[in-house]
Amino acid sequence: MIDTKVKVVLFSGGRGSRVLSKQLINHPQVVLTLAINGYDDGASTGEVRRFLGDSLGPSDFRKNASRLGKELQSCSPELIELLDIRFPVGFSSADAFEIFKIIDTGSSSSPAASEFQKTVASLINSVDFPSRIVLSRKLSRFASELRSGQTFSFSDCSLGNLAFAGCFLEVDRNFNLAISDYCALLNVPQGLIENVTDGTNAFLVGLDGDDHLLASEADIVDANRRNHIKDIYLIDHAPTAQELAWLSSARPEEVSDFLRRRSKLPAPNPRLLERIAEADLIIYSPGTQHSSLFPSYLNPGIGSAIAQNLTAIKLLITNLQEDADIADSSAVDIVEKAAYYLKERDTQPIPTPCLITHYLLNDHQQKSDEKPYVPLGRLENIEDPRLVRIGAYEEVGAGRHDAAKILTPFIESIIRRSEPRRLAVWLLGTESLNKICQSILEMMRGGIGDLPVTVSVYYHSRETFAPEFCRSLPFDVRNVARSGEGDTTAFAKTLTGEQFDYVVLFESSGMYRGEDIVNLASLLTHRRLDAVWGSRRLSVKDIRESYKLRYQHKLVLGAISYVGSHLLSIAYLLLHGRYVSDTLSGARAIRASYLKAGGLDLKHPCFNQELLSQLLGDRAEIFETPVQFFSLSPEKVRRTTVREGLESLLAVVRGSLRSRKRQNLENTQPSQPEIVPRVRARGAGTPL
Repeated sequence: MIDTKVKVVLFSGGRGSRVLSKQLINHPQVVLTLAINGYDDGASTGEVRRFLGDSLGPSDFRKNASRLGKELQSCSPELIELLDIRFPVGFSSADAFEIFKIIDTGSSSSPAASEFQKTVASLINSVDFPSRIVLSRKLSRFASELRSGQTFSFSDCSLGNLAFAGCFLEVDRNFNLAISDYCALLNVPQGLIENVTDGTNAFLVGLDGDDHLLASEADIVDANRRNHIKDIYLIDHAPTAQELAWLSSARPEEVSDFLRRRSKLPAPNPRLLERIAEADLIIYSPGTQHSSLFPSYLNPGIGSAIAQNLTAIKLLITNLQEDADIADSSAVDIVEKAAYYLKERDTQPIPTPCLITHYLLNDHQQKSDEKPYVPLGRLENIEDPRLVRIGAYEEVGAGRHDAAKILTPFIESIIRRSEPRRLAVWLLGTESLNKICQSILEMMRGGIGDLPVTVSVYYHSRETFAPEFCRSLPFDVRNVARSGEGDTTAFAKTLTGEQFDYVVLFESSGMYRGEDIVNLASLLTHRRLDAVWGSRRLSVKDIRESYKLRYQHKLVLGAISYVGSHLLSIAYLLLHGRYVSDTLSGARAIRASYLKAGGLDLKHPCFNQELLSQLLGDRAEIFETPVQFFSLSPEKVRRTTVREGLESLLAVVRGSLRSRKRQNLENTQPSQPEIVPRVRARGAGTPL
């Protein structure tokens, strides 16, 4: 297997995507980038921003660094616990300076140390010495700024936010460099966490449904109110007390004019734009939409960069349950607003599928005693149903998304893109080396070497190709007759011993062109199809020439043959619900797993009918494609007799009965919990 690396960009907040990031960071083939904005201004983050004056909020970056450091085991658990610790409510500056001293020295100088001080001393003594020195330096840099005369409230303040502030000051107030510096403290790899913007300071505000100003990010996500948010804005500085007093009684048009004049949209982070351009998978995670996610999409250049990556899967995962900022909103509302901001408030004419290729909407049957779940909403508002996937995406009883269920199908599909399909080509119906050689050469000229397939060719003949000829070919060619076994036995052993994805069974007597092997193989590159069936009937001219050559003036026999072949097709339609135009075709490509099951005799006259019955009974995906056909005289090739035609018809009936019996048996078995969600995507079938 090729060691494919799947490059993933995950738009994230502080907590909403924790199960997704955990799943991704622990996947050995995923290269992850978390894209986060810094507009948080609540609690200690808001105090840090006020104190520094020109800094974005550090909290979401700190929280993700701690979580990823824990998953990667990049630093000691005690260091993470120490950075996440919060000072008690009412903590004074003197108390904080004592904590800084404990971290610097490793012990408390006071004989009557508080329990909090003892906890900090215990943690810092478990941290390696180099990390302790670096942390102490960051806190000292913050303390130096504090001694310059400013005030700071340490009440309920996270120690990590103070360390981040020290990083910010040490790198000359460059916020994005401060992120890298803070991550280095935890040995979290550089580039794993990126700011959405270039680091320019801006403040998030919003308008509610009544055009009242929500003057901060904290107001937008306030759990004590059920906000119905009309729009969000980024402005150059937080509104002053005088501005808030005026805005509280201002007319809606005056509020809008204020927001327009104060608008500030930072430039995107160039490093993040590079990650987006090379991403295989871009994920818009659940979370606090109007603070953690929509503002990230709003920044100019982000949506355009995503749209320019035409090959990535772009996956939007809606929230399971209501947050304060999406009260009474549906999953469809979240989808529509995400697209609105990714298009820079619908000012950019970007087709939505260039921004979002899949919407994953959780379908939950709400109970009266549960926290409100996000309803699906008006699905008919979504223009293209191919984008929608609806399923049970919640981890059972956990109140969070099942990350493995959501992400695994997408990651595996990307990994498989670069893996060539292993294809076994069996040249049947002749032992003539000349005919076999002609099929091989036609296959070469048809461009088999241009397809993402690894080919092995098998034939059965008393003679064998010269080694020089075999060495000149770009694929392996084997004569199974050399094993002393017949076609069917050798076929079964080969499929059991080799790991093929698909098998091409090709009549090589001269009636079919080898180029059609390439045609069959090209249709298998996306792995969705279970079989590709070459049809002579789709080429009306070829089939007429065949009847004319074989039966000439024997009109009655010709009519019987013509009607009989259609009877077989109609039998499949009636018994399996699928019309197969050419049930006797000699050009077929089938998923190897169907042939490994055994019980099929390659040389039996009813082989095709047994195979088709097995495929259709399993509801396999079969695609019919035209193949070229050359009529040969009945003296040169064996043709299906009337008796064999009747036997084939009986084989179809038997296959249908077996299929129904198996389905009835499955329906009587006790149901098992589904590992992969049953997708109800308005007609969508597979998860991708």
